[in-house]
Amino acid sequence: MKLVKAASFVLVSLLVLASFAGCSSVTKVKDTLALNDLHIQAAIAEDKGDDARALELWSEYVDRRPQSALAEYRLGRVETRLGMTQQAIGHLRIAHDLKPGNIEYIEALSEALIQANRADALMKLLEESINEGEPGSGHLRLARYAQRVGLMDEAREALLLSIAEQGKLTPAPYLAMADFMNTIGDQDGEVRYLRQALWFDASDPTILARLEAMGMIPGPSLAIEPTE
Repeated sequence: MKLVKAASFVLVSLLVLASFAGCSSVTKVKDTLALNDLHIQAAIAEDKGDDARALELWSEYVDRRPQSALAEYRLGRVETRLGMTQQAIGHLRIAHDLKPGNIEYIEALSEALIQANRADALMKLLEESINEGEPGSGHLRLARYAQRVGLMDEAREALLLSIAEQGKLTPAPYLAMADFMNTIGDQDGEVRYLRQALWFDASDPTILARLEAMGMIPGPSLAIEPTE
């Protein structure tokens, strides 16, 4: 009799435990679905241009899943658009820390720092992330943002480093330097770097059109081998 009672007790206990486990599993699924739905609704609000609603939804998502780099990034972008730059910088830094090497995250954080007038922090970020992205892209990125905040010496130095690093592999740094020369009004410098960029493809129509607009006569002799 005692053995029967004991067996019944064990059976009841197992059923209770199974019931709790089942409830826990169902609850977990429901929570996951709710979180996925929150993500979808936040993205829809952004697509509709409803940043106020997107801010509310992404904030809730980040509170519930704080280690999501994508959510931190999306929330930071919304905050940047709403002028909440300090909050945006915080969330975008987290996104970059979670996913270093993601160029979208670096550029979004750079935009927020520019909006917040934090040029020193911007340059520090770009220097620290100089090796992130495609080879040679870090110096070009630094030069581009340095120009936007008026740091022309830093921009020139970054472009020269890009040329030294990638100058025999791609025309990109020469084209960037030609654009820089155009910005500071140095036409001779612009022509020189365009001609070096032309060395990679002597029939490049865009470069030839730029040179022709500056009085150059198109022809094979326009292309010169990069020397810097």
